[in-house]
Amino acid sequence: MSASAEILSHVHRLPSFPASAARLASLLHDERAGAPEVEKVIRPDPALTASLLRIAASAYFSPRNRPETVRQAVTLLGVKRTFEVATGAALASMIPARLPGYDMEARTFWLHCVAVAVFSERLAREVGGRSPDLLFTAGLLHDIGKLVISAFVQRESPSILLRARQGMDFSAAEREVLGVDHAEVGAHVAASWHLPDPVVWAARWHHRPASATPIADRSLVDLVHAADVLAISLGMGTDTGELARSVDPEAWIRLGLSNRRMEAVASEGLQAVKELAAALGEVREAK
Repeated sequence: MSASAEILSHVHRLPSFPASAARLASLLHDERAGAPEVEKVIRPDPALTASLLRIAASAYFSPRNRPETVRQAVTLLGVKRTFEVATGAALASMIPARLPGYDMEARTFWLHCVAVAVFSERLAREVGGRSPDLLFTAGLLHDIGKLVISAFVQRESPSILLRARQGMDFSAAEREVLGVDHAEVGAHVAASWHLPDPVVWAARWHHRPASATPIADRSLVDLVHAADVLAISLGMGTDTGELARSVDPEAWIRLGLSNRRMEAVASEGLQAVKELAAALGEVREAK
């Protein structure tokens, strides 16, 4: 079995996407779905209920109101935001204490995921364009492939790091040595969980927006790419891959980004990232 085939076979070894979150995903495009239907999905899941009430009361989602019931929280957030909360809680519970291939602890990885989710949305507002559907979730799950591929990256670390030190983009080094990179693996994970297409696109192309397939929402991929770069530049998620990371200048041009706009998003979003990472869920501590 090739290395890439072995890695992709491990996609199904990740915990299944929680049934409650999957059912919420199915309600996203149901125009008839409202608070009562969503509440029926959430109520049987005590952990999700607790997360929803905690997060709905956070400053990021609810600056003025503090919901006291599931129905109030769902009414306040809407179906899409409720699904995003469920996704965040699910991801937090899956992150291992350490990702050895990337020399990252769970808390660092989690903070990076939340930062990319928050910055993606704020960048969309900053550039004044349409906020793509499920942008927050796409940003949150963009690096999900690292949970699968980390052990394989560690196993081939000398070969991958050698290429990175010679200037090769880290994802490209993964592809050359392993036959697949964490972005492609992440897309397979998202697809195996039957997540909406925007989540699959962001996972697959967040390092190479110029290569995104025509069916992908290019603005979504560009925003997640830019948010990923911004989070790394602020020290949120630095890993061994930072030895070599390529930035797509065309994505900057398409979005109309400038240093001033990036600085504005960074200054406004830093505290929100930290608060939301704490509200969405606890991750395992390395021992």
